[in-house]
Amino acid sequence: MSYLQGLILAFVQGISEFLPISSKGHLNLVQHLLGLQSSLAFDIFLNTATLISVLFFFRKQIGYFIKNLPYIIVGTIPAIFFGFVLKHRLENIFSNPKILPPLFLLTGLMLLSTKFLKLKDKKISYKTALIIGLFQSAALFPGISRSGSTIFAGLLMGLSAVEAFNFSFCLFIPASIGAIVLDLKDLTSGGAFFTPVYLLSFVVTAIVGYFALTILKKVLSGGKFWYFGIYLLILGAISFFLV
Repeated sequence: MSYLQGLILAFVQGISEFLPISSKGHLNLVQHLLGLQSSLAFDIFLNTATLISVLFFFRKQIGYFIKNLPYIIVGTIPAIFFGFVLKHRLENIFSNPKILPPLFLLTGLMLLSTKFLKLKDKKISYKTALIIGLFQSAALFPGISRSGSTIFAGLLMGLSAVEAFNFSFCLFIPASIGAIVLDLKDLTSGGAFFTPVYLLSFVVTAIVGYFALTILKKVLSGGKFWYFGIYLLILGAISFFLV
């Protein structure tokens, strides 16, 4: 991988991990267009960088995380379960770009539908946490956005935009740590990810990810979340020809 390719993938991951447009889908598609082999291990490597972005962004909300820890545990259970069940199939799923167009379209429809949801201000419950967790587990498939599906589920269940945003990224933390643990052997074997190109990609991803989080919070608070749905519907249609 060249430095240019590494920087392109870093920007793609940093932006698309938090904006509700599917980082796995975009990383898979861009790797395909660059002639690179899609790699689940590389995705998790860059995902670790975005985990750092989240921890830094929410560094002043430790109290919120602790207060909602029981709900976060419940919401994480589906991702753990499906992660173990699908672990040996995810690499093949991830490396198949043909599944991207329909899943981009599906995510786009979800996001577009938020334009028509009446915003409420309900409190998080175990039922709500579990349903949001189920939506998060769907994002194991490239093309389905983790942030998009979890925030959509939160809004659907009556959470406010800010609460849906905060809880979505609280769920991101254990999900990311779990993915790192599951693939720790691949990430550390042979030092493959500790070259200058990969380390530069890691740093750029973390920085870009932080700014993407800032943008998402402003867009969500401004009621423009559904705009991303239009983008994904267009991308989904175009990607039928790209793959």
